Amino acid sequence: MQPESHIFDFSHFDQYWPRARGACNNTERGNMYILVSLSLILLHLLLLPIYLYLTWHHKYWRKRGLVTARPLTLLGTYPGLLTRKSNLVHDVQKIYDKYKGKHRAVGVFVTRQPQILVLDPELAHEVLVGNFRCYKDSLTSSYIRHAKSDKYARLNPFWASGQSWRRLRSDAQAGISGNRLKQAYNIWEQGGKMLTDYMAKQVMQKNNILETRDLCFRYTAHVMADFIWGIDAGTLTRPMEQPNQMQQMASKWTSYAFYMLSIFMASIVAPCSRLLLRFRFYPKETDEFFSNLTKESIEMRLKGGGDATRTDYLSHLLQLRDQKQATHDDLVGHALTVMLDGYDTTGTALLHALYYLAENPIIQQKLRTEILSSAESEKSLDFDKLFSLPYLEQVVYESLRLSSLIPQYTKVCTSPTVIQLNESKQLHVEAGMTIMIPNYQFHHDKQYFPDPEAFKPERFDNATYQELMRKGIFLPFSDGPRICMGVPLALLTLKSALVHILCEFQVVRGRERLIPKGDAGFGVVLQGNVDLEYRRFLR
Repeated sequence: MQPESHIFDFSHFDQYWPRARGACNNTERGNMYILVSLSLILLHLLLLPIYLYLTWHHKYWRKRGLVTARPLTLLGTYPGLLTRKSNLVHDVQKIYDKYKGKHRAVGVFVTRQPQILVLDPELAHEVLVGNFRCYKDSLTSSYIRHAKSDKYARLNPFWASGQSWRRLRSDAQAGISGNRLKQAYNIWEQGGKMLTDYMAKQVMQKNNILETRDLCFRYTAHVMADFIWGIDAGTLTRPMEQPNQMQQMASKWTSYAFYMLSIFMASIVAPCSRLLLRFRFYPKETDEFFSNLTKESIEMRLKGGGDATRTDYLSHLLQLRDQKQATHDDLVGHALTVMLDGYDTTGTALLHALYYLAENPIIQQKLRTEILSSAESEKSLDFDKLFSLPYLEQVVYESLRLSSLIPQYTKVCTSPTVIQLNESKQLHVEAGMTIMIPNYQFHHDKQYFPDPEAFKPERFDNATYQELMRKGIFLPFSDGPRICMGVPLALLTLKSALVHILCEFQVVRGRERLIPKGDAGFGVVLQGNVDLEYRRFLR
């Protein structure tokens, strides 16, 4: 008998397959969980050095006994610098409102970099004036070492440091002294008349409505081109040329410089990126344009194409070339130094002054009455009379207070020093530390300026601004040895334009009330088109 064949029946295993498949799935899931866990651990290990790099200094001020405004991990105390969702003025305002009156200063962080934020105007005055020897440089002068190819920025005292700053400032400032501007005053007189002639034609064509930002920049481009290079830029005489090359290049140059300021501050989290990406403050295109303009203007003056006896900045540049052997690049650097002071910020200041006057017709009429009562029969003022009108001065300074076009100044500690935090406590400040002075906050603090958002020129009656400057409360041009060297130039341009415009026109508010807003950088100013109505007086 043959043994029975044993045939294996696998059918009874079917009941076990789901369980087997589940076991396999569990194994796969387990492996996946392990893989995810290992990935997370690896990610944490990779992120840990970055986290430590970003937060390493967060105890910096606590160890030194200074109250600290708590920073965010990556963004620091001023998140808007990186997110661009808030303006630096607004970020500073939150800190200022929380700690002002309780402390003279607080510790903050610009991304990961420790910084001191001043809250007391007296301390601001100490930094800018009283203890200047320990705060000789500004933050911009610390940036320039990362802009190695930016030759004209390096020749501007705004960006310079140490002895280089002192030399550049001395050479550049001599050409815009009060006495020299007085000799060149006819440039502003003629420019003012050309401005009102241009406006008269435009209001007829545009039903009295003029976009005032463009108007102001046309004027400042004209007087700067005439004063610095001795040329007619055509912004007031050839308005149909669109775009005007001089105005286009000047606007591109200044807007790029101020934009790069915000980029340099934001890139403090990785300063090496400035060198790797070859950051610069002036575009190469404008470097070439202004270099050629300076060269051609000098050649024209020397050939007798211009008035050889004319007192302007070009004649000063020629003196520097002949007496101090200044190079061509030196001359271009000095020319752009004056351009930086006299074009964009002065044009923006004029824009705001006209807007505030349009919003306040009673103030405007009071100013017009003062001007007309002092003007000659041809509705003009000589240099001395222009600077002797008290209400005009009050209007200008109140406009500068309210707009606060340079809303903060940041100084660099150049020699170790101390800050007296209170009667019993001092803070030791190391060389290289930066310290911010929030003048926008001072200018809009109701403790110093009651009803701070209102336009009230009478605040500065009897030259009150001088005392407020000495107290560190009012700082439209900064203060101390590094005060803006273009103050006389800016005031001359502002006052002259206002006198000529108000003699000929009533400035009327536009259809919509505009509100200054935070821009992409540091300021809170009027944005976009500013349409105002200009009604010409019948003669």
